[in-house]
Amino acid sequence: MPGRRRFAWSPTIALALAAISVLSAVAYAQLPDGVVAAFRGKIVLTRAAVAPGANDKDTIAKLRAAQLAAIVGASTDDGQVWRFHYTAFLKKTGNVALKLRYISGEQDRRTVTETAISIPDVGSAVLTGDLSISERQGLERGKAYVLQLVNDKGDVVAKTSAIFK
Repeated sequence: MPGRRRFAWSPTIALALAAISVLSAVAYAQLPDGVVAAFRGKIVLTRAAVAPGANDKDTIAKLRAAQLAAIVGASTDDGQVWRFHYTAFLKKTGNVALKLRYISGEQDRRTVTETAISIPDVGSAVLTGDLSISERQGLERGKAYVLQLVNDKGDVVAKTSAIFK
């Protein structure tokens, strides 16, 4: 038909849609108060979700043992891609919007990229989910980054750091 334009998929749009589909796997965890208190204000990065232990002490030990200091990526046609599971223990609840900021660990401490995080229950002190991020979004292989979960008011409600290998 004359005047009708066809929509062309660009690699950037396809990558953005893939990132959104990964972000839909966000949930909140019901963990005992003792575990939440032990990690309040921290993000625990792991390869996969960590099953709760028999008691608070066991759950805390399991989370600490599974915590990653370095995220190992996989090479793809689009460059390096890092996939990880996170458990965020929030300092503040009642957040309406959250973003995960990746801040360079270098002296300039610049924000490299941000990812929106869904909040299924604004009253929960714990969020969990799986994320995927790539070099196309600005991260560089071998660099250290500070990951900050920031609410809509700009407050850092949880953070961690990791090297992206």
